Amino acid sequence: MDLQGSPRWELGVAIFFVAACSVVLWETRDIPPGTFEPLGSAPVPQATAVFIMMLSIAVGISAVRRLRVSGGPADAADYKPRPLDAVVVAALTVGYVMLLDARVLDFAPLTAIFLFIVISLLARFKLSAMAGAAVVGVITGWGAQYAFTRIFVVDLPGL
Repeated sequence: MDLQGSPRWELGVAIFFVAACSVVLWETRDIPPGTFEPLGSAPVPQATAVFIMMLSIAVGISAVRRLRVSGGPADAADYKPRPLDAVVVAALTVGYVMLLDARVLDFAPLTAIFLFIVISLLARFKLSAMAGAAVVGVITGWGAQYAFTRIFVVDLPGL
């Protein structure tokens, strides 16, 4: 049985992530406040866990809707997985980290470029998806830089 694109599989993964993030929230509840940084060490994993839980719940709701309507996505039969994509994305990620470490570009533009390339690759370079990839890359790159430097007070690599 091919589980790729199966709503039951997506629902199971969503439930797993909600449970795992619940454990993270439970385990971080007693972390003491930080002495040097304004937020301490608990808010970052807690915010990440809540964000992942919200996304997992959205995936779970979508899977339940698809189960009720048709039992699966209409275009799943047309999808052909490309295992080479995983290798390319892993290589791009290593390259991204190496470029960050070498301080070739600031965090925001390098992150935007990295996300644009990865999303475009995974969307098989469809023009409509590439426009969205550019928007996601720019918003995520500069948004993450702002959040890390202004809210979480983290020094990011850059020039």
